[in-house]
Amino acid sequence: MSDELLDEAITWTKARMATSAAHDWGHIERVLHNATVLAEKEGADKLVVQLAAVTHDVVNLSKNHPERKTASKKSAKLVSQWLEGKLEADRIALVFEAIKCHSFSAGFVPESLEAQVVSDADNLDAIGAIGIARAFECGGAMGTATLSSEDPFCAEREPDDSRYTVDHFYTKLLLLGERFYTDSGRDEAERRLAFMRQFLDELAGEVV
Repeated sequence: MSDELLDEAITWTKARMATSAAHDWGHIERVLHNATVLAEKEGADKLVVQLAAVTHDVVNLSKNHPERKTASKKSAKLVSQWLEGKLEADRIALVFEAIKCHSFSAGFVPESLEAQVVSDADNLDAIGAIGIARAFECGGAMGTATLSSEDPFCAEREPDDSRYTVDHFYTKLLLLGERFYTDSGRDEAERRLAFMRQFLDELAGEVV
């Protein structure tokens, strides 16, 4: 039953989710993989976590959309309605919380283990090598410059990721280390963040 419901959720989400830069089906698959691994390590409800991971971006608004901060709550509501009659009410509530709380910009704090796992799984896909690739994909789609010629690494200015892609490392990506809730998530985050810092060090050595 659980595999059938997850397959149904995948089909349902694919039919409804609009793709955008760095938020495509590849992102969903990676978050699902991360969430499954973390759920098994942390002892979370695997089906709840997988359902939330697959559907968390069903309402997918671009990074510069004026209602971007509401997307996670809209997704949570839509998914919960779809799950009615397919899953127990208490587990639907967990799926709702996990989807609502996954977003960095929305500002919700996950309380259940399942919501913490999904948040960690989504944040892992924002850092490390894949996080670097996604950052520049988003920057290219939004037309932002790679980096400031005068102060590329925000040493003496406030970062502005609406102008420079590298600034996004300082407005969000490097700060995500403080937003991991599970031991397994934190361990993997530390490894990926170390790689991102190494990338920035290398970049600094190449910038004239």
